[in-house]
Amino acid sequence: MQKLVFAPVSCVLLAVISAMPAFAEDASSIFASPCAEWKPTVAIDMEALDKLKKSAASEKPASGQSYTKNQFVVLLGKNPVAAKDALANYKDKLPKTREGKVDLRDVTLNGFNLTGFNLDNVDFKDAEMTSVNLSGSTLRGAALHKTTLNNANLNNANLSFANVSGAKLANASLCNATLTSVEFEDAVLKGAYLKDAKLDMAKNLPKIIYLNAENLLHFGLPVPEN
Repeated sequence: MQKLVFAPVSCVLLAVISAMPAFAEDASSIFASPCAEWKPTVAIDMEALDKLKKSAASEKPASGQSYTKNQFVVLLGKNPVAAKDALANYKDKLPKTREGKVDLRDVTLNGFNLTGFNLDNVDFKDAEMTSVNLSGSTLRGAALHKTTLNNANLNNANLSFANVSGAKLANASLCNATLTSVEFEDAVLKGAYLKDAKLDMAKNLPKIIYLNAENLLHFGLPVPEN
């Protein structure tokens, strides 16, 4: 009798143990949060960048600085490796606003690849940044007031304490982005992808975030009364 009972049980245990790696793999895929594939909608306008380079060639940087704003934009588009190094290690040599932020106000960076850049405290007010790739970049304390970031890639980016009030972020991808204490007043987020974004203490979140069923699922946000 023992053999009749033991044999089926051992078979079941063996089947469970042999299936564990497959189950673990399935579980990891369930609980993982990969970001959806992002595709740029525009490319860098190299012709416009070449024209800017010619016009900026005669500009003289301010005292103690290495680039004017236009010259630095050319560097961002033509030599992103050097621009990335300058932002990480030589911010004092870059053009500044009166508040001491790196000055990239009103610039055109459509289609630029700024992956993994240190853009903390950079002023992008009114900049055109459609389809810019900022994945994995840090923009802590950055000024993005009225900046156009439609279809931008901000996956895994850190925007803690940034100001995106009035910014256009339609169809932008902010998967797994850190948006702690970000100011969102009047920001346009229609179609934005915010899977697993961290919204702790975010301010003035647009209602569209609450009304998106997927966002409610991932953030656990309460549905607003109005």
